[in-house]
This record gives sequence, C-alpha cells and structure tokens, in this order.
Amino acid sequence: MNIKEYPFEEVLRMFDPAIKKQLVTLRLYKDHDEFYQIGCIALWNAYQQFDPDKGHFPSYAISFIRGRMMSHLSKETKFKERHSFATEEIIEFEPSTQGQIPLEKEMIEAYLWNLTDKEKRWVHKAIFLEMKSAELQTVFDLSRNSIYLLRKKTLKKLRDNALILNH
Repeated sequence: MNIKEYPFEEVLRMFDPAIKKQLVTLRLYKDHDEFYQIGCIALWNAYQQFDPDKGHFPSYAISFIRGRMMSHLSKETKFKERHSFATEEIIEFEPSTQGQIPLEKEMIEAYLWNLTDKEKRWVHKAIFLEMKSAELQTVFDLSRNSIYLLRKKTLKKLRDNALILNH
C-alpha cells in the first residue's frame, strides 16, 4: 500500500481511531482537543515524510503520533514544574495578623519630624495600633472633641510634611 496514492483527508479518516487510541493509551484526558490536534499534525508530518522503501506506513504513523504527543506532554510538564501560577486562594487579600506592614513605621517616621510628643503618640496609637476614638479618649484622658481636634491638627501637619518631603 503506497500511502501517497490517497489524499490526506482519506488518510486522516483512516487513522482517526489510531489518534484517539493514543489519547487513551497515554491517558490524555485533560486538554483532549489540543492533543488530538497534535496527533493530526503529526499524522500530516508522517504522511509528508514517509519513505515507502523503509517500512509500513501504519506503524510509522502511529509511532510518529505517539512520539509527538509524548514530546508535547513532556514539554508541558517541564513548563508547569518551572512556572507556578498563583491560584485564586493565594491571591485573595488576607489582613495582616501582625497589625502593621513591615517598614510601615519606618516610612511614616520620616513625616513626624515637627510633631509634638502628644501628636506622635496619637499617630502611634491611632494609626499603628488602630485604636478607635473611644479608646483614644481613655488613653489620652481627653474629650471626644479634643481627640477630634488632635486628629485634625496631626493629620494636617503630616500632610504638610509630606508635601515638603516630596518636593
């Protein structure tokens, strides 16, 4: 049987079960369509390269198809080993259990240069320790209005310092 006597469409129809058999044999259930396409392309390459003087086409074609599928599977496995992709669970934001981001304190301290000790204490308690207004009233022994004014004055100074340092 000289395979070149048949058009490729006929050869593909004849070898379609062989391609699907290789999918089952290699246990390629994931990415089924991709590996089927690889098998079809491998059959086309085998059809183009086949030399009838060197053997029978069916055994040549099947080994060619299997080889290409295994080669692609090997490349895919190596790629997955070398490139890990974050899953949605990893990407999801999780609040810090330590209370502050590393270097957060060092970054903010650059803006505290002209604050009073009381204002610096407010920054530490309100920002780093995330204390609520009621807690700050107790710690500073001040009224609600006084805590509000301290907050307002401190934040204004921090903004002004940021403008000065960033220009």
